[in-house]
Amino acid sequence: MHSTRQLPITLRILTGTQFGVFCLGNGLSLVGTWMQRIACGWLVWEWTQSSFWLGVLAAGDLLPVMLIGPFAGVAADRWDRLRQNVRAQAVSALLAVLMAVLLAIGHLGLVEVILLTTLQGTISAAIQPARLAMIRQMVGREDLGAAVALNSVTVNLARLIGPALAGMMMVGLDIIWVFVANAFLTTIYVVILGRLSLAPPQKSAASQPFLRQMTDGFAYVIATPALWLILTVMLLGGTIVRSMIELMPAIAVRTYPGNAMGLALLTGSAAFGAIISGLTIGRRAPVRLLYDVMLLWGLGAIAAVLLTRTTTPVLAAAAAMLLGAATTRGLISTQTFVQVTTPPHLHGRVLSLHGLIARGSPALGALIIGFFADRIGIGAATLGAVVVLAICFILLAPLVRGAAGSVAEAD
Repeated sequence: MHSTRQLPITLRILTGTQFGVFCLGNGLSLVGTWMQRIACGWLVWEWTQSSFWLGVLAAGDLLPVMLIGPFAGVAADRWDRLRQNVRAQAVSALLAVLMAVLLAIGHLGLVEVILLTTLQGTISAAIQPARLAMIRQMVGREDLGAAVALNSVTVNLARLIGPALAGMMMVGLDIIWVFVANAFLTTIYVVILGRLSLAPPQKSAASQPFLRQMTDGFAYVIATPALWLILTVMLLGGTIVRSMIELMPAIAVRTYPGNAMGLALLTGSAAFGAIISGLTIGRRAPVRLLYDVMLLWGLGAIAAVLLTRTTTPVLAAAAAMLLGAATTRGLISTQTFVQVTTPPHLHGRVLSLHGLIARGSPALGALIIGFFADRIGIGAATLGAVVVLAICFILLAPLVRGAAGSVAEAD
């Protein structure tokens, strides 16, 4: 036990807790998810040549969290989180099989892709609070920041590998095999989840009505200025900056016309930047995280403008890398702040609001920016959105300073 504690924190978490096994299974499943996401985006772009329809696809994948998220947060605090994940991932694997079958028999079109993607997104929204809250059951409070960063690295490593594999498969094989691969990898994740045995979480009072528990979570966030401010900053950053990832097919064709590998390269570059960002993050006091997030989303906004205005492949890849690094560090910092400052019995509910914003804001932004991109061009639409972000940050800055003072006193 003593020798385990002498290991670097990353190795200690990965080898000394069940979090390492969880990361392996989650990473494999996410590789498949990103492979399928790239394939669906490419199909929709080929069928429509429209940024707006890419936004609709992103909305189908990400917006269900707006309706499901608050209920899922109560479920994560009330019922077995591991069992919820096992069942949801099994259904997700079956949906990937269904998409492969429909594509094979020629019955997968624009409507079917959007509907099935929406169903997949609904399942992801339903289990996200339980999945994030499980991290607290696998590591101690002092290791939460490192665990959140490692989880983000897993997500972004999958975002690097998945698109690259999907791009190669779409060039050399029938696109149907992308959906088959996702089903296979998700099935492996189900098996791994079934072998985990987690410490019981601190439960909220089971006697409280379901809706009362839900409103308690909202009330806690509203009554905590630092929490609602950092979540508001993430809402703005996700809508204007993170949404660029969802519009990547429309961005890629400007630099790599008609080439699916170009889409994989830009998406992979963003993921590479995200991995480097996650691996290099250190421990930060909660008060510092409040300031960090505004700077990080600002850097991401600069990268988004450069990405949508250049047609030089090297510059586009560099901008995508900076975009991935800045947005990932912003998301890690926000989730770490939420995990560390929220009482354990409210974890699922507060994390459901975090997940609602993290998944919903990029979809909302992709719809809005995609709508304007079809009319004035994606470069002009992005620049306009970034100007709005800058104005909002200037208005929020005094409130953030005030909230930071209260966090510093409580820390």
